[in-house]
Amino acid sequence: MSVIDFDSSAPVEGQGYAINWDTAEQRITELKDYLMTAPQVMDPERLRCLLDVYEEFAGESTLYIRAKLFERVLLTKKIFLDGNPIVGTLTGIRCGVNPYPEWNVSWIKDEMQLAKMTSLGEMKIPKETEELLEKVYRKWKNRTCIALNNRMYKDKYGVNPAQYSRAGMYYDNVSVASGSGIADYPKALNKGLRWVLDDLKERLRACPTTLDNKEKHDLYRAMIVAVEAVIAHSHRYAELAEKTAEAETDPKNRAELLEIAEICRRVPEYPARNFREAIQSFWFVHLAIEVEQMACATSPGRYGQYMYPFYKKDIEEGRLTQEQVITLLKFQWIKHMELGEYQGGSYAKTLSGHTGQTITIGGVDADGRDASTELEELLLETQIRMRGIQPTLTLLYHPKLKPSYMNKVVDCIRGGSGQPQILNNTVVIERNLARFAQYRDGITLEDARNCGNYGCVSTGICGKGSFITQEDQPCLAKVVELLLNNGKDPGTKKVVGVETGDPREFASFEELYDACKAQLRHLFTISRHHSDLSQMARLQVVPSVFRSVMYDGCIEKGMCEEAGGTRYPQVNPIMTAGVDAANALLAIKHLVFDTKKITMDQLLEALKANFEGYEDIRRMCFEAPKHGNDYPEIEAFVQRFYHDVDEIHSSIGPDCFGHRTPLDAYSLSYHNYFGSLMGALPTGRKAGVALTDGSVSAMPGTDHEGITALIKSGAEAIDTVRYGANHFNVKFLPSALEGPQGARNLIALIKTYCDYGGSHIQFNCVSSDTLQHAQDNPQEYKDLVVRVAGFSAYFTRLDRGVQNEIIKRTEYAG
Repeated sequence: MSVIDFDSSAPVEGQGYAINWDTAEQRITELKDYLMTAPQVMDPERLRCLLDVYEEFAGESTLYIRAKLFERVLLTKKIFLDGNPIVGTLTGIRCGVNPYPEWNVSWIKDEMQLAKMTSLGEMKIPKETEELLEKVYRKWKNRTCIALNNRMYKDKYGVNPAQYSRAGMYYDNVSVASGSGIADYPKALNKGLRWVLDDLKERLRACPTTLDNKEKHDLYRAMIVAVEAVIAHSHRYAELAEKTAEAETDPKNRAELLEIAEICRRVPEYPARNFREAIQSFWFVHLAIEVEQMACATSPGRYGQYMYPFYKKDIEEGRLTQEQVITLLKFQWIKHMELGEYQGGSYAKTLSGHTGQTITIGGVDADGRDASTELEELLLETQIRMRGIQPTLTLLYHPKLKPSYMNKVVDCIRGGSGQPQILNNTVVIERNLARFAQYRDGITLEDARNCGNYGCVSTGICGKGSFITQEDQPCLAKVVELLLNNGKDPGTKKVVGVETGDPREFASFEELYDACKAQLRHLFTISRHHSDLSQMARLQVVPSVFRSVMYDGCIEKGMCEEAGGTRYPQVNPIMTAGVDAANALLAIKHLVFDTKKITMDQLLEALKANFEGYEDIRRMCFEAPKHGNDYPEIEAFVQRFYHDVDEIHSSIGPDCFGHRTPLDAYSLSYHNYFGSLMGALPTGRKAGVALTDGSVSAMPGTDHEGITALIKSGAEAIDTVRYGANHFNVKFLPSALEGPQGARNLIALIKTYCDYGGSHIQFNCVSSDTLQHAQDNPQEYKDLVVRVAGFSAYFTRLDRGVQNEIIKRTEYAG
């Protein structure tokens, strides 16, 4: 059956499920309205469990304690029904947020009286939770991941590394819950967790009781506790639904509740038999992963493909109509949007509340054939109607996609949500083959094709790999600032870089560029050393248990995810502000060395004054040739710079798993965070202003040679296979994409970009005037969605620095 008409007024004809379809749309509206207006609230329940479990099970292995904490949360947190037939919430509070102080507690001490923002806006902390947080702070201030990480670094290298992160050289990734990937959801859907549990019990019995098997023994014990907890959690909802049904007088509502109970008794313990069971099974597993470690980038992967057999069966048997499927997906979208996190103000600023629940569509199957499905078109239609920020959609583009499918993609993009983003499927497969060829067992072509998008724009193998965003996130623009100040950070007044000499004394640009590379090597050496130790800290303090159950390889190896247990473990260092660094170097080359319009001394004075009184120099800096205009000499330097960045980073040595680690080049909202810590740059950017988004996007307002020049520059700036990911933003006026011709133009643009070898591209379809009006009148634009980095967000809930950066992006009329 092909998807032709998505008329939401079409009659409901499927009779397979007891859902009260008469009230479904009204409930969806009410649930979303609540999300858009109610503040998120920090729940105290996990804090109580944390304190109790660590005291009760002191002396046990960390793995077992983490499993018992997970179990305690799932079996004691308040559960409730809210009108959504897909049941299960992160906390016992609607729109609740769990704290995860095991990673970092400094925000508890420093930020209790400050406003706190999450993906849905302001977050409230009740008095009871505040009191528990203070108790947790006293218990955990010297036991957290970041505390252990910094102690190990100081013991090994004799320096407190906190000075480097305070200066904005990198972001301490170990200070927040992290670790991302695409779990093996099909295992739960098609085999059930009872099968997994039986396998674990047999492995534990067979595990030799010898000291060299202790870690494996501990892991299997912990995994059994975790899997049993997930099954018991679903049974709690079955009991709640049955009890609620007893008091329900409306026969349709009562039937729906009894069906919920029946479904929760079966899944995820046993295989799903239909789409309704599959969607609930998926949600219980996804939710459990988030409960254990609510972090950015636990992604559903190729949902529209592994759910397709259940969908197809129900459609063919008349149990569901396409319209009813969309209704169920809307309910699921609500569930994804409910999930929120808060781990301190700097984290809120760097991620803008992004939870990274990315669904990958398109791509090819194991034989290289188009893998897109009819269900994926319904996912696109759901996003058009919901205009939500989670889950977010990513298209693995290849030329075999049907024209009708691509037209639906265009419809979704011009709907204004910034979705789906586009990844070049050919590049992603080549990247997987190149990256994992170095692993002991290599990689098969079939696995390389089974790729998916993790969170923002990173990629890996579905179900068989996860990445620990292990390396601290370095800021490349900071390298230029340190270079121009002989290694001294103007903000903290500390020498945190290399003393490469007075920049006034550089006789040539190449001499200056050599100094830049010395600063780069220094930055990467510090961040890599700190990061390798951070992985040890994670393994010691917060190893994941249920996540490890759901990734292929961990059970077989008897190793948790953090120890490298997955089939394809990845370390993904996220590097930001490469275009700012390259543009700044180009401006110095052009103005000081080539044209000699200004001296180095004049430039340094202008930067020190934040261009106040030096408006003529700022104008020259802004107008200096920049990336994004397809000027051969300029783009050649950008390519050279990114090549050198990669070479220097790789030269530090292998990652903690013993592999070469490709850099991921993208921004999330790190460009705003780092920008707030930096002074003026030779690009013409003033102090405190957000840096350039993405990694191959043009600096806002500097791409003036047209869209073709921009996409050619973006596609060719980085070696897209050698780098782990990169990120490219384009903004169109809505009128540019209107009608059939607008659709054809956009599809042609995507094809051209991929033909040039581009890895990633995404679109905002909104005018700067609309964005400016929304910034000035936020109450009128609560549901305005924009594309920030590899994610979408509600514009009025973003930090003002990010808002300003998006407003300033060059907008194209066609």
